[in-house]
Amino acid sequence: MNRSLKIRLWLAFGAVVLVIASLIGVGIAKSTSYYLTVTQVFADEPSPNAAVTVSGVIAPHSVHWNSSTEALQFAICDQGKNQDLVVDYHGARPQDFSKGWPVIVTGSLINHQTLKASNLEIKCPSKYEAKAPSSKA
Repeated sequence: MNRSLKIRLWLAFGAVVLVIASLIGVGIAKSTSYYLTVTQVFADEPSPNAAVTVSGVIAPHSVHWNSSTEALQFAICDQGKNQDLVVDYHGARPQDFSKGWPVIVTGSLINHQTLKASNLEIKCPSKYEAKAPSSKA
């Protein structure tokens, strides 16, 4: 093989490695889940229409569901805190939607206190609780 062919092959190989590395980097960046707490949303004051992902618990007595329009409005807060972020969600009501359960909401801020949700995920508390030790006699 002549020298220019070897150089071109190494350049092509380097380009392929670079493309694969960048695809892996993008995949890792998208798969990591980063979300704000309700307290952080109020402290940071993101601009209106800013896309955010927020984690919190469903505030007691805040759930309003309209089955005919599939409109769900509720508030989320941080555990033990009094600041509520109102969430407007349109779509099927999640099966395990219950007061006091942790949720992750993705959407855009309409104003400083209201989030228009495009995605709603419920965390099942039982999945994160330690199993009771079994007593064997």
